[in-house]
Amino acid sequence: MSINRRALAGALAALLLVAACGGSATPSPGATQAPGATQAPAATEAATEAPTEAPADTQEPTEGPDVSLTPGGAPDLEAKLPTEVNGVKFERTSFDGQNFPGGLPIGDTDMEKFLADNGKSVNDVRVAIATASESASAGTFVMAFQVQGVPSDKMLAWAADTMGTGTERTTVGGKTVYGAAAAGMASYVYVKDDVAYIIFSVGTTNLAEPLLQRLP
Repeated sequence: MSINRRALAGALAALLLVAACGGSATPSPGATQAPGATQAPAATEAATEAPTEAPADTQEPTEGPDVSLTPGGAPDLEAKLPTEVNGVKFERTSFDGQNFPGGLPIGDTDMEKFLADNGKSVNDVRVAIATASESASAGTFVMAFQVQGVPSDKMLAWAADTMGTGTERTTVGGKTVYGAAAAGMASYVYVKDDVAYIIFSVGTTNLAEPLLQRLP
């Protein structure tokens, strides 16, 4: 079984997610507009009267409540992910339903429909990710995607469809997973309770097995 293209898209999405966490103060596309943003017309007016003061206008949105991508929104979920595997350090971050960014590796699945079908909302969603920080393993990550209270079988069906892994089971790192490894890459889905773990390993050293060994 080959690695599905959606798994590759997932890897790219995870890297974009980590890049977004690197200090950007720009709200995610789905974020709620901060109350301070309603002051924008006044800022525009001031800019019209004194064009030379435009730089002050560009700083205006930072005066409102923090709507940036804030790491650490789901610390207990984040704690389930490793910080080091086989000598490779991993950087962790997490988000709750109020601040997780777009671009998550959810393939063609309609997440809103999945949540609605299970009586859930975005407030029940939490995401944590650990990404390899060394260049030799760049692109390797493990993501924990939780929809609180959704049974494991439904999480599995959703995650397997999302990553395009199908329903073929295998055992890696002592865990029952769904996915494949080929040509220096490995992509797996592993589900425990209401958390779907998406593991992607790329590089000369396959870290998928030791990563899975470290998961709950």
